[in-house]
Amino acid sequence: MCAWHIEQKLKKKVLHLNKGSNPETKALYKKIINIPYCEYEDDYSKKYQEIIESTLLNENFIKYFKEINENKNLWVKCFIKQNFTCGMATSSRIEAKHRVIKKFLDGNSRLGEIYACFQELEQQEINSFKEEIQKVSRKEEDSLTKHSLIQKSQELILIMLLEF
Repeated sequence: MCAWHIEQKLKKKVLHLNKGSNPETKALYKKIINIPYCEYEDDYSKKYQEIIESTLLNENFIKYFKEINENKNLWVKCFIKQNFTCGMATSSRIEAKHRVIKKFLDGNSRLGEIYACFQELEQQEINSFKEEIQKVSRKEEDSLTKHSLIQKSQELILIMLLEF
């Protein structure tokens, strides 16, 4: 499933929230349309809960949203990242790759040019994948250092050092 297409469908269903000048409805609209791009599961869960508990949405939308949530592992970025996808979370990225390929290659392109083009695209994907891994690693490291057991042991070590 394509996150961008899910976003477009959500936009159509909640377009009314983006009209007018009410900051609360506009914030809810942004939360809904950006949910496919959540980087972290806890962030997604929090936003999902806020959306389904909102009194600004009708029952039909809540029902639809709960239904698509059943397949969240196919369209929400934080769940897609758990599977190897070559860094692609939307079909629009594939379409973008086609555009790049068409820009540099045509029916008269030599095999060496095709190979070089694919090598460049592969390197871009590897770099993107490395960046995603670094983001996840930093988040995990932050959560570990904030763990109460780690903090308590650091306090004990500090006390022991001060006593010496």
